[in-house]
Amino acid sequence: MVAVLTAVSTFAIKPLTLEGNFNVKKNKGAVAVYTLNWDNTQVGEIDDGVFVKGSTPIAEWLAAQDAKKIEEGKPEDANFVKDWDAIKSEADKYFKEEWNDEFAKKGLKLTHNESEAQYRFDVIIEGLDWGNLAGSLFGWGNAGGAIITGRAEVSDINTGDHIATYKINHVQGSGHFTDRFRILLVIHALIDEFDDL
Repeated sequence: MVAVLTAVSTFAIKPLTLEGNFNVKKNKGAVAVYTLNWDNTQVGEIDDGVFVKGSTPIAEWLAAQDAKKIEEGKPEDANFVKDWDAIKSEADKYFKEEWNDEFAKKGLKLTHNESEAQYRFDVIIEGLDWGNLAGSLFGWGNAGGAIITGRAEVSDINTGDHIATYKINHVQGSGHFTDRFRILLVIHALIDEFDDL
């Protein structure tokens, strides 16, 4: 049993990896203007950081969810497209608040005000698995939680020089019974992974 657990942990994908030399926890006084970018996100089932059954651009996926609800005779629930902007806005606000609670006193602080920043910190969400209700209700741990992949790019505002890339290989949040909370929980998990790295 110990050998099996050791083999699994040895080959498990690291949720977040760093290419470059930039420690968000030890850059005291540093400020970065940030973006949480979902523009080109692909949606599908993700396992070990890869889509297992193909993917769909998020705008198409959201529209398909609305169409399915309408087809089922539930037009009052056809709100995926409408709700997505609110979810993104809430995730952005949550990311900044939680990040600054965790890192601002000892490391990198995030802002939307470019005039006070030395760095750009662009988080690009390339892949999204929304998770599911069944896993959230009947699973354990992170079962049913949303999964994201992508990258975070750090650059110098004054020179434009690229400093570091954080590769988001496979970050999974806790399960929850709503899509909205699963997104917030995966953003929370992403911040935890930056802290652990």
